[in-house]
Amino acid sequence: MSNIRKILLSLLSISAVALLAFGASRAFFSDTETSTGNTFTAGAIDLKVDSEAHYNGLVCREFATGDFRWSEPVNTNPTLEQLAQEHYNEPCTGTWGQTDLGITQQKFFDLADVKPGDDGENTVSLHVYNNDAWGRFIISGVTDIDGTCTEPESDNSVLDVECDTPSETVLNNSPLGELRENMTFYAWLDQGAIPGFQNGDETSINDDTTEGDNVWDCAFANGDPNFDPAGATPENCHEPLVILPGTVDQGGETHNIWTALVAVDAAYCTSAPANGHNTDGSGDYLTCHGLADDGRMVGSATYYFGLAWFIPTTVGNEVQTDSLTADLSFEVVQQRNNPTQIF
Repeated sequence: MSNIRKILLSLLSISAVALLAFGASRAFFSDTETSTGNTFTAGAIDLKVDSEAHYNGLVCREFATGDFRWSEPVNTNPTLEQLAQEHYNEPCTGTWGQTDLGITQQKFFDLADVKPGDDGENTVSLHVYNNDAWGRFIISGVTDIDGTCTEPESDNSVLDVECDTPSETVLNNSPLGELRENMTFYAWLDQGAIPGFQNGDETSINDDTTEGDNVWDCAFANGDPNFDPAGATPENCHEPLVILPGTVDQGGETHNIWTALVAVDAAYCTSAPANGHNTDGSGDYLTCHGLADDGRMVGSATYYFGLAWFIPTTVGNEVQTDSLTADLSFEVVQQRNNPTQIF
């Protein structure tokens, strides 16, 4: 064998050994862990609203036939006073189960023949699902029109300058009326005798039968809407006012719900959880559930508000045929990461 051939064979042997050595150097211990399908899903806030309307001692309720009429409350018999009401058993609006407003054009108030001495109230409940939220109540689109100037209004012995010389802005060629400035509105937190919102059923040990009962529970008021709100205290009024009595502003109003809830929490719930979530672990809500230190609306609570109105008996002919309309909106926005309540 020639020397050249021996040299080539030696080189090939060395190359094979090198390849084997290189392959062996890559045989480390190893392991792989894979997390598959990573997902971010946006949360949601859904506000549902329901309402029960009341007018001069009657309630707008649904009958088995599916129609709504002014009648006595459920499970009671009509009193002689209720039967004497001119609107008893007439069709009504203002009552519905929880829903998204605007789908069927629900109206809290749709009254065509109000008079001095009349009063009414809607018990409105707000359900905020899935997340805590800041809430507010907005009155907008306020119009107050003097439909026609009746003979009693335009009589020289009655001062009604709006009929002949409107002192306010003329809207759609009709002078503004006087119904707005002669109606009083107010609202209270219809939380019942137990602070907060237990939302319990009749079998719950925490059931509060006066929660959301459309009655303003204040001892000093005695059912009289002509009251002095300065007399309301936690001792004599379990259901604090959240909108003080007064007329609706012509330009509309915004009422931040968190402001009212903070005040109620401070008055009744100093030892309750700061975030407003107070449960017993079995699903029942305890005292002060839904009342947080910062006024947020707790996602698991149902909030009841009484929204009331009345026309004093001192009001005269100046409001005849006047028409007051407005849009009522409830808005919520996420509470988390939004400390300054930006809508």
